[in-house]
Amino acid sequence: MTRLLIAAYAACCLAACGGGASAPAGDGTGIVSIAITDAAVDSVSVVMVEFTGVELKAKNGENVVEIFDSPKSIDLLELQDGRTEELLPDTRVDAGEYNWIRLAVNAEVDNIRNSYVITETGEEVELGIPSGSQSGLKLVSGFTVTQNGATNLVIDWDLRKALSNPTGQPGMHLRPALRITDMAMYGTLRGTVAEALTMADECGEDSSVGNAVYLYEGTVDTPMDIRAAETDPVATATVAADLGYSISYLSPGDYTAAFTCHANLDDTAADAIDEIVFSVVDTEVTIVDGETTVLDFAALTM
Repeated sequence: MTRLLIAAYAACCLAACGGGASAPAGDGTGIVSIAITDAAVDSVSVVMVEFTGVELKAKNGENVVEIFDSPKSIDLLELQDGRTEELLPDTRVDAGEYNWIRLAVNAEVDNIRNSYVITETGEEVELGIPSGSQSGLKLVSGFTVTQNGATNLVIDWDLRKALSNPTGQPGMHLRPALRITDMAMYGTLRGTVAEALTMADECGEDSSVGNAVYLYEGTVDTPMDIRAAETDPVATATVAADLGYSISYLSPGDYTAAFTCHANLDDTAADAIDEIVFSVVDTEVTIVDGETTVLDFAALTM
């Protein structure tokens, strides 16, 4: 189950590959930890992914490879509203710059169901991450480990952007729609949505389905649907039954937030172009380190 990391590094001893937190402390090393979180999505009740290891690509020097003693099965849907699950505990590594993180997973639609989805009707469906079991999930997002410091990273796997049901292919697919946040500096966005926005004529008969907030980097005058492109939102949040929403672990900066009641119609396939209507758009959302930004969609106008 861990063939990705074992095959690539069978000849690599622990000392050369990082060696975990047991390596001696002192100048030239620091601590890194990695946790995972998630945002909700419609139509499924469980998204179980089995992780088998983590690899960190050092800009200079040896890569850090950690193979878990036992695979970690995590239901991503349990990790909402800021909740996280530990993937890599505090691990002492060489200080310096790192270019990317790779997550090793067991997820193939033609393999045993180590990873799977349970739909709202209770059906268990096999879950595949294309090439995931062979090459892992590579997150090209650099970070720095300082000498005698601690770098705590959170990976947000946005299921609304990631989960798809490809036509003519077995099972469901989970693409690597991943975002990394350094816990040394982050903020939160939360607020409410006016009930009237969810009950507008264009929303359809069921006002409890499809309500979501999409968040984009910078100023975006015309938000786009999810289509595996640079125009995709950096994060999404499902509007709860009490009309509240929350997006955690956001890097400080300026964003655009948009509300739609058609999120359940958003096909995440790269070649899909959906007519998703955003009824309210706010281009002046600022996330501040250590603070919660409140944005209510009650009084906003187009």
